[in-house]
Amino acid sequence: MFDRLSEKIGGIANKLRGVARISEADLDATLREMRMALLEADVALPVVRHLMEEARERALGADVAKSLNPGQVIVKILNDVLADVLGGQRRDLDLSKIPSVILLCGLQGAGKTTTAGKLARLLTSQGKKVALTSVDATRPAAREQLQILAGQVDVPYLVGEGDSAAKMAKSALQLARTGGHHVLILDTAGRQVVDDDLMAEIKSVADAAQATERLLVLDSMTGQTALQIAEQFHATVTLSGCVLTKTDADVRGGAALSVAHSTGVPVRYVGTGEKIDAFEMFDPQRMAGRILGQGDVVGLVEKIQANVDQASAEKLAKKVKKGAFDLMDFADQLGQMQNMGGMTSMLKMLPGVNLPKEALSQVDDKPMKRMQAMVYSMTGKERQYPRLINGSRKKRIAAGSGTSVPELNKMLKQFSQMQKMMKKMKGGKGKRMMSQMMGQFGGMGGMPKM
Repeated sequence: MFDRLSEKIGGIANKLRGVARISEADLDATLREMRMALLEADVALPVVRHLMEEARERALGADVAKSLNPGQVIVKILNDVLADVLGGQRRDLDLSKIPSVILLCGLQGAGKTTTAGKLARLLTSQGKKVALTSVDATRPAAREQLQILAGQVDVPYLVGEGDSAAKMAKSALQLARTGGHHVLILDTAGRQVVDDDLMAEIKSVADAAQATERLLVLDSMTGQTALQIAEQFHATVTLSGCVLTKTDADVRGGAALSVAHSTGVPVRYVGTGEKIDAFEMFDPQRMAGRILGQGDVVGLVEKIQANVDQASAEKLAKKVKKGAFDLMDFADQLGQMQNMGGMTSMLKMLPGVNLPKEALSQVDDKPMKRMQAMVYSMTGKERQYPRLINGSRKKRIAAGSGTSVPELNKMLKQFSQMQKMMKKMKGGKGKRMMSQMMGQFGGMGGMPKM
């Protein structure tokens, strides 16, 4: 979502880093560039004005003038102001009450039902006992869809009884209470447009279910219309946050920058794709850093922790220590990298890696999948002892993996070089060896040529 904005503002911020002296005219020129980038990203004009005025006021302060690196200080000021506009500090859900009710509302097609499933999966992974229910009395298909999603994420679907949405919500809450569930996620009905009937229904449901969290699900592709929708829902049910969906689409990202500041409703989560696990908590501080090209190391570490099995990692560490790293370990590491979103996703989160969008689009994860296919086409002995792989075996492996013998030869050569580095890492040269290994990995065909 923020690709275009990050590319432009990250480039502007990059010019400032290391600059020894910045005049007021230089500052104004920089802020003018940022203003244009924000407006092009569909950020609301009042929000842009506030951001620019706040940044200018802070940047003209004494701290910048006295600093040995004023450019870096201004980038820090821009980061802080941008984080404030995005909502300030990250806010966790209030789940102190048992059961805590999370009410999801929004227009039809915004992605409420899918968001309910994604949120249930995320909270379950955090150790919460979650249940799902729908109070859409007019669309049985919506309830059926949520039931299917509940099965996919392995949480119970509670059927609320009653002839109105409020009665269904109250019934489902009682079932959640007797079932000992920590969290009940409640999916409400939507409409094509905001109307009085919809607002009255959602208010009655929020009151009946005693919702502790009231989240508005917004389609990020609606642009500035998202502000009007948020204001109308907020006036009715006093929202505690919003969820932005479809942020993986080629949109300009202005809604996220505008909603929190204009309505006081912070963005709490973002949907980053169609898959059930493409969902993450929104952190204004870290998002500001990513927009300014400073990466998101904390987010990268969290992604690694969520996708890397601790027992497998310890087992691999022992094998590396013994110098016993084999092809199956190699394939497993490639698979884990793909689970974390692939090379593109990781590059975006690394600080100092300010690759333009065109370069990032060249990053291809297909070579990694092809290398995995080669390894999976081998026998157990071949994976453990690559020296056994002669000419006839190579033909069999290439045919089985849908690749060619030259590709297999290249992969085996790269693996051999990596294996040698792993063996050297037994000594005290680990850091240097790791940097060499990363350089070698970059030559495997998935990285863009700069």
